[in-house]
Amino acid sequence: MRMKPILCLVSFSILFSSHPADDKVHEGVRAFYNYEYDQAVSILTDVSFEHPDHPGIFLILPAARWVLAQAHSSVEVSYTVLEHDLNEALFIYKDLIKDNPDNQEYRLYYGSALGLKARVNLGKKEWVKTLSNAYKGFRIIQDVAEKDSSLVDANLPIGIVEYYAGMSNGLIQFAAGLFGLDASREVGLLKIRKAVEAGSWSWTEASAILSFIYLWSDRNPDEAENFSRKLVETYPQNFYYRILLTESLTRNGKLEDAKKSLLILDNSIGSLTEIQQKWFYGYLQFEWALYHFYSENQEVSMRYVKQTISSYGAELDIILGEAFLLNGKLLDLKGERNEAVLSYRRCKELDNMSQAMRDAKEFLKKPFSLPK
Repeated sequence: MRMKPILCLVSFSILFSSHPADDKVHEGVRAFYNYEYDQAVSILTDVSFEHPDHPGIFLILPAARWVLAQAHSSVEVSYTVLEHDLNEALFIYKDLIKDNPDNQEYRLYYGSALGLKARVNLGKKEWVKTLSNAYKGFRIIQDVAEKDSSLVDANLPIGIVEYYAGMSNGLIQFAAGLFGLDASREVGLLKIRKAVEAGSWSWTEASAILSFIYLWSDRNPDEAENFSRKLVETYPQNFYYRILLTESLTRNGKLEDAKKSLLILDNSIGSLTEIQQKWFYGYLQFEWALYHFYSENQEVSMRYVKQTISSYGAELDIILGEAFLLNGKLLDLKGERNEAVLSYRRCKELDNMSQAMRDAKEFLKKPFSLPK
């Protein structure tokens, strides 16, 4: 699956100001990010009944219920759950906006709910509805950011669009310009970083996105380690965040720490649901493959990378591309150039705007070799 700018509108950003229920919502969000989904849904449901004026609750609760459904049910069932909840949320936000026309937070969440609705349309391949809801949602978010500069967290979705537009072709960059956006990777990164540094609630998603970018898009493992370390310290039960930290440690040559983190992942994957294990098993195998590659154990690395490719079950193909790239490198080192070329081509064909794809293009021209 390709990374697309439209997906910025599904970010689980929490963008509200001070409210009496904030501590309770924060508790629910903390449970959400620690994979305690039942607890998160229970806490957030209570808030929705006790504090129906809370700006974010009617978006946060559907997001939590969606991920709970994803962890236990099919993708189709999870989309049904999310679509039903979002239809109710949009109805509620319309009423809240009608009664509070000057409240920009309600408008911001209404726009974000439309963006999340676009994610449902995208998953169901309803292309016209996807574009319509994404366009309407993003324009609302953009308008809110212009009218209320205190909502720093709104930098996150805008920054993501600008970053990925800057990586895309001229047509997408032109379309971004029509939105009044700067189609620039650098400008986008600055806005996402601002959401980390000054956003009161969006720092978690912004940190995860920056970790993703610095690991797999604009390779900078030092920065990735900085952001992912705080995520793991804050949400120690989040398997994905530890994947981010583990790979950062490996790419930074901190192999002893990387191995300790890998063993934690090995010990914790069994606590995930069956569906989650299918998603993350391939990720974990790749992290072992990369660790052994950096440890100069090429034969062991090859076994793990083959397991990654054969068992891959995640929706996002970013790690699959990394696995094809690593497989090609290992084959080149063995002198099996024809097989290496096939692996690089499979990486390149994913066309997911990753560093692995760009590296694969280079190694198609010239075989990979270890630095002397």
